[in-house]
Amino acid sequence: MRYDYWDAGIWLVIGFFLLMIIPCVSVGIIGYRMITKLGQYPSKTPEIQMSIWLKLLLIEAFSFGMIYLFFTLCWTG
Repeated sequence: MRYDYWDAGIWLVIGFFLLMIIPCVSVGIIGYRMITKLGQYPSKTPEIQMSIWLKLLLIEAFSFGMIYLFFTLCWTG
């Protein structure tokens, strides 16, 4: 049995990997900054935690939209 679509499979895996790693790194950076602020100002914990919710929501919406677009374009051709 011969597989003729190695290049398409590799590009699919690379594309999905990039679409997953970008939001993960972004959330990691935001989390690192939040933990640093929590260490400096422990009495402002709720304020610091609430200050990042919009950033996390935007990252979630962007990553979902890009993955949806990626797979829609892959299957429609």
